[in-house]
Order: sequence, then structure tokens, then C-alpha cells
Amino acid sequence: VPRHKVKKQINLFYCAECEELALKVAAASDAIQLQSINWRNFPDGFPNLFINNAHDIRGQHVAFLASFSSPAIIFEQISVIFALPKLFIASFTLVLPFFPTGTFERVEEEGDVATAFTLARILSMIPKSRGGPTSVVIYDIHALQERFYFGDDVLPCFETGIPLLLQRLSQLPDADNVTIAFPDDGAWKRFHKSLANFPVVSIPVPFCL
Repeated sequence: VPRHKVKKQINLFYCAECEELALKVAAASDAIQLQSINWRNFPDGFPNLFINNAHDIRGQHVAFLASFSSPAIIFEQISVIFALPKLFIASFTLVLPFFPTGTFERVEEEGDVATAFTLARILSMIPKSRGGPTSVVIYDIHALQERFYFGDDVLPCFETGIPLLLQRLSQLPDADNVTIAFPDDGAWKRFHKSLANFPVVSIPVPFCL
């Protein structure tokens, strides 16, 4: 009897801010099953959260689409992120399109707090699922060396949206007249190889404001 390869089904949870993106992701793949969370608050403002269909996702692959765009919404998402792997799921993947503290990744003088390291340490405490450590997928992180800020209990995976940018640029009516402007030398070092087919300029940050 021939064996047919079955697509791995992913149960995708998402924060309220990422609902539109989650719907687009689910529409693009029949391997994605959207799940939901009740994002509520107690009268004092602290989160009152509920993961719907918690029993039904046992033994299944789960992902969470997060947005850390504001400190005010990080705690409620961290609470869910820490809870999902403990629901006896087969694997857990955290997708973080933006790592907000990534630009503060080093200490330049005594007293500086490298908050990129702080957030990486928090995410490194995500519990293991049945399948092992959590995969933490981050897009276009500020510096690749930040992977070493994460502990051994999670698997950081750095992805990039550059291919989507290149696709969009190629669709412009004046695609042959595009110049890439980098805000600093660090951005140039990080991304210039992916944009080698374009003329580039580096503009100091004060002139970008």
C-alpha cells in the first residue's frame, strides 16, 4: 500500500494585535488551523486569560504568533507562551516578527542595561513541550550575535523578510531606479549582502529623523 506524506498540521494561536496577520497565514496554507484565546482583564487591569480548546490540542503541534510592540502587552502574551507548552502538546513554536529590544544589545558604559539580553533570558525560560525545546522564530533581528543571549532550553531561529522586500521592489514601476538607504553602518553590515544588486547609501540616524 503506497504511503502518502501527510502535512504536519499546526494549531496557530495569536495575540489580538496579530489577528489580521494570522488570518492571512491560515488562508495561505491548509496546514494551519487557527485557534483562539480570550484576552480579558480583571477590574484591576491584570490579564484574565483563557486558552480555548486546550484539551483538543493535546498531542498536536502548536505555534503562537506574538507581537511585543508595546511593554503593556508583553506580560499577557508571556503568560500564554509559558502555558501552551504545558498542555501536553507535541511541539511548540513561538513566532516573533519583531524583537523590540534588539537594538540595545551591548553595554557601552557601566550602568547601561542591555535589555536585549533581558528579553532573551525571559524567552529562554519557556517550558519544554513533549517534543523538546521551543523553537523561537525571530525576523530580522538587529544583530546575529544575539542568538548567544538565548539559553540552551530554546532553539532560536533567525529568519528574514528580505525576500518579500525584494519581491515588492521588483513590482515597482521604476524598479530599475531603486536605491537602498541604510540608517547606519551596522544596518549596512547586517543586510548589504542580501541587497547587493542595488546601489546603497548610508545615512546617519539624525538625518533620518
